[in-house]
Amino acid sequence: MAASLSFKSFSLALAALGFTGVAPPSGGARVVPLPAVIPVVAAEDTIDPLTLTRAHDGLFYVTAKVNGVPIRFVVDTGANVVVLTKEDALAAGVEKAAGPSRALQTAAGESGMHWAKIDHVTIGDHAVTSADAAILTGNGPPHSLLGQSVLSRLDSVTMRGNRLELR
Repeated sequence: MAASLSFKSFSLALAALGFTGVAPPSGGARVVPLPAVIPVVAAEDTIDPLTLTRAHDGLFYVTAKVNGVPIRFVVDTGANVVVLTKEDALAAGVEKAAGPSRALQTAAGESGMHWAKIDHVTIGDHAVTSADAAILTGNGPPHSLLGQSVLSRLDSVTMRGNRLELR
Protein backbone atom coordinates (compact mmCIF):
# COMPACT_ATOMS: atom_id res chain seq x y z
CA MET A 1 0.00 0.00 0.00
CA ALA A 2 2.86 2.36 0.82
CA ALA A 3 4.36 1.83 -2.65
CA SER A 4 1.01 2.66 -4.21
CA LEU A 5 0.72 5.85 -2.19
CA SER A 6 4.23 6.95 -3.05
CA PHE A 7 3.61 6.26 -6.73
CA LYS A 8 0.43 8.37 -6.57
CA SER A 9 2.34 11.11 -4.79
CA PHE A 10 5.07 10.90 -7.43
CA SER A 11 2.46 11.02 -10.23
CA LEU A 12 0.73 14.04 -8.70
CA ALA A 13 4.06 15.83 -8.26
CA LEU A 14 4.98 15.20 -11.89
CA ALA A 15 1.54 16.34 -13.05
CA ALA A 16 1.94 19.53 -11.03
CA LEU A 17 5.24 20.12 -12.83
CA GLY A 18 3.57 19.63 -16.20
CA PHE A 19 4.22 15.96 -16.84
CA THR A 20 1.69 13.18 -17.31
CA GLY A 21 1.52 9.66 -18.64
CA VAL A 22 3.42 8.00 -15.81
CA ALA A 23 2.99 4.24 -15.97
CA PRO A 24 3.52 2.02 -12.95
CA PRO A 25 7.03 0.59 -12.66
CA SER A 26 5.74 -2.87 -13.56
CA GLY A 27 4.75 -1.60 -17.00
CA GLY A 28 7.96 0.35 -17.51
CA ALA A 29 8.03 3.87 -16.11
CA ARG A 30 7.46 6.49 -18.73
CA VAL A 31 7.15 10.27 -18.33
CA VAL A 32 5.56 12.21 -21.21
CA PRO A 33 5.61 16.01 -21.09
CA LEU A 34 2.31 17.81 -21.55
CA PRO A 35 2.06 20.01 -24.61
CA ALA A 36 2.81 23.63 -23.85
CA VAL A 37 -0.30 25.56 -22.99
CA ILE A 38 -0.23 29.10 -24.22
CA PRO A 39 -2.96 31.29 -22.81
CA VAL A 40 -5.18 32.79 -25.51
CA VAL A 41 -5.80 36.45 -24.95
CA ALA A 42 -8.59 38.06 -26.93
CA ALA A 43 -6.99 40.47 -29.36
CA GLU A 44 -8.26 43.99 -29.11
CA ASP A 45 -8.79 45.96 -32.27
CA THR A 46 -5.75 48.17 -32.15
CA ILE A 47 -6.73 49.85 -35.39
CA ASP A 48 -9.83 51.99 -35.25
CA PRO A 49 -12.16 51.70 -38.20
CA LEU A 50 -12.29 54.70 -40.47
CA THR A 51 -15.90 55.62 -41.27
CA LEU A 52 -16.59 57.66 -44.39
CA THR A 53 -19.87 59.38 -45.23
CA ARG A 54 -21.22 59.38 -48.78
CA ALA A 55 -20.74 62.76 -50.50
CA HIS A 56 -23.54 64.63 -52.29
CA ASP A 57 -22.40 63.18 -55.62
CA GLY A 58 -22.95 59.65 -54.25
CA LEU A 59 -19.25 58.78 -53.92
CA PHE A 60 -17.03 58.10 -50.90
CA TYR A 61 -13.90 60.25 -50.63
CA VAL A 62 -10.90 59.72 -48.38
CA THR A 63 -7.59 61.51 -48.00
CA ALA A 64 -4.75 59.01 -47.78
CA LYS A 65 -1.03 59.62 -47.59
CA VAL A 66 0.91 58.20 -50.51
CA ASN A 67 4.60 58.12 -49.64
CA GLY A 68 3.77 60.72 -46.97
CA VAL A 69 1.90 63.11 -49.32
CA PRO A 70 -1.86 63.64 -48.75
CA ILE A 71 -3.89 62.61 -51.82
CA ARG A 72 -7.68 62.82 -52.12
CA PHE A 73 -9.14 59.55 -53.44
CA VAL A 74 -12.51 58.28 -54.53
CA VAL A 75 -12.95 54.88 -52.85
CA ASP A 76 -13.59 52.58 -55.81
CA THR A 77 -14.26 48.99 -54.78
CA GLY A 78 -14.68 48.11 -58.45
CA ALA A 79 -11.19 49.24 -59.46
CA ASN A 80 -8.60 46.44 -59.49
CA VAL A 81 -5.73 48.76 -58.60
CA VAL A 82 -5.09 52.22 -57.25
CA VAL A 83 -5.32 54.71 -60.10
CA LEU A 84 -3.33 57.93 -59.73
CA THR A 85 -3.76 61.07 -61.77
CA LYS A 86 -0.52 62.36 -63.32
CA GLU A 87 -0.53 65.26 -60.86
CA ASP A 88 -1.02 63.06 -57.78
CA ALA A 89 1.68 60.61 -58.91
CA LEU A 90 4.12 63.48 -59.44
CA ALA A 91 3.31 65.05 -56.05
CA ALA A 92 3.81 61.72 -54.23
CA GLY A 93 6.97 60.79 -56.12
CA VAL A 94 5.43 57.66 -57.65
CA GLU A 95 7.31 56.85 -60.82
CA LYS A 96 5.98 54.83 -63.71
CA ALA A 97 7.56 51.49 -64.46
CA ALA A 98 9.53 51.09 -67.65
CA GLY A 99 7.50 50.03 -70.64
CA PRO A 100 4.94 51.35 -73.07
CA SER A 101 1.71 53.04 -72.13
CA ARG A 102 -1.28 50.71 -71.97
CA ALA A 103 -5.02 51.24 -72.21
CA LEU A 104 -7.03 51.38 -69.00
CA GLN A 105 -10.83 51.20 -68.95
CA THR A 106 -12.28 53.47 -66.23
CA ALA A 107 -15.78 54.62 -65.45
CA ALA A 108 -14.84 57.85 -67.24
CA GLY A 109 -13.82 55.93 -70.38
CA GLU A 110 -10.58 54.60 -71.78
CA SER A 111 -7.32 56.27 -70.81
CA GLY A 112 -3.62 55.62 -71.28
CA MET A 113 -1.72 54.41 -68.23
CA HIS A 114 1.63 53.19 -66.98
CA TRP A 115 2.13 50.61 -64.24
CA ALA A 116 3.75 51.77 -61.02
CA LYS A 117 4.46 50.62 -57.48
CA ILE A 118 3.51 52.75 -54.46
CA ASP A 119 5.95 52.33 -51.58
CA HIS A 120 3.60 53.28 -48.77
CA VAL A 121 -0.11 54.18 -48.40
CA THR A 122 -1.56 55.32 -45.06
CA ILE A 123 -5.31 55.66 -44.53
CA GLY A 124 -6.05 56.76 -40.98
CA ASP A 125 -4.38 54.09 -38.79
CA HIS A 126 -4.07 51.62 -41.69
CA ALA A 127 -0.77 51.19 -43.56
CA VAL A 128 -0.13 49.26 -46.76
CA THR A 129 3.26 48.85 -48.39
CA SER A 130 4.24 48.02 -51.94
CA ALA A 131 0.88 48.45 -53.68
CA ASP A 132 0.34 48.17 -57.42
CA ALA A 133 -0.96 51.29 -59.14
CA ALA A 134 -1.71 52.72 -62.54
CA ILE A 135 -0.67 56.27 -63.42
CA LEU A 136 -2.97 57.89 -65.96
CA THR A 137 -1.27 59.33 -69.02
CA GLY A 138 -4.38 60.57 -70.76
CA ASN A 139 -7.80 61.80 -69.78
CA GLY A 140 -9.46 59.97 -66.96
CA PRO A 141 -11.31 60.56 -63.73
CA PRO A 142 -10.65 63.92 -62.05
CA HIS A 143 -9.60 62.20 -58.80
CA SER A 144 -7.28 59.35 -58.03
CA LEU A 145 -9.06 56.08 -57.25
CA LEU A 146 -8.41 53.92 -54.19
CA GLY A 147 -8.80 50.42 -55.63
CA GLN A 148 -8.42 46.78 -54.64
CA SER A 149 -4.61 46.75 -54.63
CA VAL A 150 -4.95 48.60 -51.31
CA LEU A 151 -8.55 47.90 -50.20
CA SER A 152 -8.11 44.11 -50.36
CA ARG A 153 -5.23 44.37 -47.89
CA LEU A 154 -7.41 45.94 -45.20
CA ASP A 155 -9.29 43.70 -42.77
CA SER A 156 -12.68 44.74 -44.13
CA VAL A 157 -14.52 47.27 -46.24
CA THR A 158 -18.17 47.51 -45.23
CA MET A 159 -20.87 49.72 -46.71
CA ARG A 160 -24.09 50.36 -44.83
CA GLY A 161 -26.37 52.96 -46.31
CA ASN A 162 -24.45 56.23 -46.56
CA ARG A 163 -21.48 54.99 -44.54
CA LEU A 164 -18.36 53.11 -45.64
CA GLU A 165 -16.18 51.60 -42.95
CA LEU A 166 -12.55 50.72 -43.58
CA ARG A 167 -11.09 48.42 -40.92
